[in-house]
Amino acid sequence: MRRIVSPRAGLRSGAGAGSIAISLAIAANCSPAAAQVSVEDGRDAQTQVLEQRTVGSSANISSESPVDSEIVVTGTLLRGATPVGSNVIALGAQAIATTGATTANELLATIPQVSNYFNDVPTADLGIAVNQIQIARPNIRNISPPNAASSGTLILVDGHRIASSGVRQASVDPEAIPTGAIERVEVATEGGSATYGADAVAGVINFITRRRFDGLKVDARYGIADDYWQTDASVTTGKDWGTGSAYISYTFTKSDALFGRDRDFIRGVSYAAEPYVPLGRECDAPNLSINTVFVPANATLSSVNYAAPGFTRNTFNACDTVRDSTIVPAAERHGAFAGLFQNLDDTTTVDIRAFYSRRTTKSSDTFRGVVNMAATNPFYVLPAGVNPAPSGGAIAQRQAVSFSFGPAVGRDTRHARTLTEVWGFNAELKKELNDDWQVRALGNFSGSNTAFQSPGASTPRLNAAGRSDDPATAINPYDIASTNPALIADLLDNEIAGQARDTLIDLRAIAEGRLTTLPGGEVRMALGYEFMRDEFQQRYQTDIRRDTLGTFPFSIYNRNVHSVFGEVQVPLVGADNAGGIVRSFIVSASGRYDSYSDFGDTFNPKFGATLKPLDWLSFRGNWGTSFTAPTPLDQLGSLQNQINSFNFVAFRRPGETPTPGSFTLALQGSQPDLQPQKADTWSVGFDADPPAIPGLHASVSYYNVKFKDLLATPSPNATIFTNFPNNITTNITGLSPAQLRAFAALAPNGAAVVEPLIAAGTRVYEVVDFRTANFGSLKVSGLDFALSYRHETGFGSVDLGANGNYQLKRKEQASADAPVVDVLRTENPKLRLQTIGGMTIGRTRLQATWNHTGGYDIEPTASIPVQDRVGAFNTVDLFVKYDIPGKSALLSNLSFSLNVRNVLNEEPPILRRNNPNENGYANGFTLGRLFILGVSKQF
Repeated sequence: MRRIVSPRAGLRSGAGAGSIAISLAIAANCSPAAAQVSVEDGRDAQTQVLEQRTVGSSANISSESPVDSEIVVTGTLLRGATPVGSNVIALGAQAIATTGATTANELLATIPQVSNYFNDVPTADLGIAVNQIQIARPNIRNISPPNAASSGTLILVDGHRIASSGVRQASVDPEAIPTGAIERVEVATEGGSATYGADAVAGVINFITRRRFDGLKVDARYGIADDYWQTDASVTTGKDWGTGSAYISYTFTKSDALFGRDRDFIRGVSYAAEPYVPLGRECDAPNLSINTVFVPANATLSSVNYAAPGFTRNTFNACDTVRDSTIVPAAERHGAFAGLFQNLDDTTTVDIRAFYSRRTTKSSDTFRGVVNMAATNPFYVLPAGVNPAPSGGAIAQRQAVSFSFGPAVGRDTRHARTLTEVWGFNAELKKELNDDWQVRALGNFSGSNTAFQSPGASTPRLNAAGRSDDPATAINPYDIASTNPALIADLLDNEIAGQARDTLIDLRAIAEGRLTTLPGGEVRMALGYEFMRDEFQQRYQTDIRRDTLGTFPFSIYNRNVHSVFGEVQVPLVGADNAGGIVRSFIVSASGRYDSYSDFGDTFNPKFGATLKPLDWLSFRGNWGTSFTAPTPLDQLGSLQNQINSFNFVAFRRPGETPTPGSFTLALQGSQPDLQPQKADTWSVGFDADPPAIPGLHASVSYYNVKFKDLLATPSPNATIFTNFPNNITTNITGLSPAQLRAFAALAPNGAAVVEPLIAAGTRVYEVVDFRTANFGSLKVSGLDFALSYRHETGFGSVDLGANGNYQLKRKEQASADAPVVDVLRTENPKLRLQTIGGMTIGRTRLQATWNHTGGYDIEPTASIPVQDRVGAFNTVDLFVKYDIPGKSALLSNLSFSLNVRNVLNEEPPILRRNNPNENGYANGFTLGRLFILGVSKQF
């Protein structure tokens, strides 16, 4: 299910102090079609063979696939080998071209196994900057832990790591890799910690860049849809001199913002009854609530509403605030990549790469607010018939007014911005020691700078303006345009802001070669050592003046990692000793020991086997363990623990009636000494190329993942009593001073919050520990499958293919004390499928792609009165490419292309749920029918 605007605050890391407060308040492509692959100048023919094989066969690299002896495929340390017993999905250059993708994330959105992106728009994640999301990160099979800053899908560039990005996340940003430099993408869909270390639980995505280039190539595209446009261009120039090559590539992309009002299916309305009423209450025409206990997120308790201007009892003004909100932000990206490859002599080569990427986004909506009004305010309004002092004493009616600043400052004037910069430099030296052994040494340095600004009215200053008795400093929310403009400017001079810097130093050495020879073939081994140093800095502030974040210091966290690792492949049966029902039998073993300076050591093994009973049929299987390390950002949370007090009862324990006026205390941050999230992973499958049907390839893989010790934040709702019983303490008459002081000791600011409450005799009904810790578990199993067929014809070729993922089991447990939840029973599509039909006619390529995300059941509730199922989401994409004939300098290597995404202009399925965090649709997202015209020229 897809949620926009503030959907993923609870599903991803990035929920800051304000998020818990809001929650408390509410609580009260792998392309199977294979075009003809043309070898670009200076490119390895064997590399092209690998691409053609992977694209044409839905990218399952079998143990017999032809691979260049110098190529290292993702998932193994051995040259010229493929991962034994494992499944690797790959997109070659031709498949990439058919997608029309402008970013690396858009490219991944064409692969069903990258399930959080498939049939979706990854850029839309960046539209929720108000929830502090700066990175849209891929998630293979949705296995990554939902609330941790880390990711269970490891992102590599040319087989090595780069610095993470994000202020409230710590993930590699795929969009840092310029698309013009990408040669192919490989996705290993099994645990990879035995080879790569942390964060490879769900799998590994490896972006492989060009090694050689000769000439000048220019690509440009322009896309347009209703109320939306995008453009991208790239230029690559280089020289190949035989013994080496150097090139530089620059990519520029820019895209328009998409607002809720730009698509009819995006709506923030209540579906309880027709006609549907908008959910928003912070409107141009304000709403006044009497006896309101104001809490964040516009939640109210025991209130009566009066709509302006008449202020009649039990009336309200409604507005669809989603219409004025950015769903997809305006974005601009610049990326540069440079490479140098050189044979120093017959046995020594050096490969140097450098890159820089910068992305900015801007999301817009309207400033809105809720203000507590006091009778001292000269603009205070008391509706007719309301007793100004209902208790007969001096206490006036408590009143809150929900309103929009739009009449005073205009619409679309609240701009949330993000900045992401990533850069890196690495050099790899390869030395052939003899005919059998090679040594590879890598030195890698990368860094990032991430920042965001999310403006909003200052709550403390807003409420001060609600109490003021001076017309110059008092707010008039009933007619905001009449309020002193200087006061409005002061109220809106406020933001939540954050900045993070990450620096990664990675040094690695690998010795690899033939260990011995058996009747079945060569036994090959690799041994290696790696050192990494990660230096992370972060500053994050709420309710500060705009552009003042730079005056606050950084919090700093550093750690070192020492690792040793190895792999061996043993061919027990090969061409020389094959017989009977076994044509080939290869086994492998790999393992990696990582020593972290903060949480300790971990060892992860992996074993694999590939059996070929027939030349055209192979069975494969693997088992291993993997882990996701707590990131420096996770660990830093324990140094930033914070306690907040709330003048209401957030959760009531069943059977208890708290004393009226009781408070809630909440602790946020991280528990100290966070530990790795660990997983057992295994899979079995087969690959078949039956000779009776030349050109047909079939592949099926069953996978099983048991993920435990997941980093999670206790649920900010009533389920906390069953899911996290040890994280909440209650007392109907109030907790004792000793209990409160013990709770205060868990955060640096604890005494400052708790002691005034104790001194005032305030009853605190409950204290809640929301700190992130190792709580949960997840068990997942399913099927990956691929089928492709290619047939040569007199005019060219035709091809058909299908690639998909089907979930069989998904069971979650929030903590060891929580019940096991069958997640697939509701709210989750089981099937994601892509089918492709293509035809190559001379110089023309025609291709149609059908993307399918299955529907799913939902439980009817009071907020979903008439719906028990969300439908499937289906889109169809078209691609046409024509290579201009001619040998002249102007026409040679010139081609034009047209992509039409969602050619039928399908809308995502409707979701009739009365939830302000959902926008009337689910199960996918689309920009609408998008035409992308492209031109490519190589000189």
